Amino acid sequence: MADPVTATWQLFLGFGAVVGGSIGSFLNVVVWRLPLGRSLSHPPSACPHCGHKIRPWHNLPVFGWLMLRGRCHDCSEPISARYPIVEMLCGLLWVLLFLNLLPEPQVLAEPAQLVGFCLYGAYFSALLAISLIDLDHFIVPDTISLPLIPIGLAAVAMLDAWGVGRVAFPDAVLGALVGGGGMWALAKFGELLYGREALGMGDVKLMAAIGAWQGLHPTLLLTLFGGATLGSVIGIGHMIKHGRDRQAKVPFGPFLCAGALISWLAGDLIWARMLGL
Repeated sequence: MADPVTATWQLFLGFGAVVGGSIGSFLNVVVWRLPLGRSLSHPPSACPHCGHKIRPWHNLPVFGWLMLRGRCHDCSEPISARYPIVEMLCGLLWVLLFLNLLPEPQVLAEPAQLVGFCLYGAYFSALLAISLIDLDHFIVPDTISLPLIPIGLAAVAMLDAWGVGRVAFPDAVLGALVGGGGMWALAKFGELLYGREALGMGDVKLMAAIGAWQGLHPTLLLTLFGGATLGSVIGIGHMIKHGRDRQAKVPFGPFLCAGALISWLAGDLIWARMLGL
């Protein structure tokens, strides 16, 4: 039987998964409504087929969809499996961050560490929303990416002042400047090289936001490297499936966000392996 401290840590871990799943449910609303310019709060969630409002207990992350067997309670039209998948992904994201930021039960005794976990949980949830919107509409919404820059700098400054931050405030400032500036330079170089837009300005702002939250080293290089690697794999797969003459329009934002998460969870280990240490 686990001791009380470990049991409390396990309880918080489970609670983090529930919070993540609930945020995933909200992200489904954001991803659907934000690109259309619709309010995120009004009207309440409803079936897109029959217009009936979704009952609160049917809105439970994952379980609501399972309870309904993937169909609307009122009109029996199918409900996309994407909804529970996003909820599960966000719940898993919060679990991974919990294990990364609060790996030991004793850490729960420091409230500042819990604040840091919640802040970075919100940040990576925002990156998940950006990824999904970019996949659907090929845009990185300024309404999410731009506020992430000052909020990230403020969060890092606060955690740094409390002595619990993994990123120093000066490093975050450099990360935002170099991330945004470096991506802008790559975008302009791509325009000269290909004679057309190679990277959107949305990716520039996204990279600045990632730098603000995660700092300059080793995040930015690994984020860009990881994003380019994942994007190349997807692009090559598309060429194999559809042929070299088919031009693939592949958004870069989701790969940058994936690279940011990988660099946050295992950046030091990856960097050490790359240097042969």
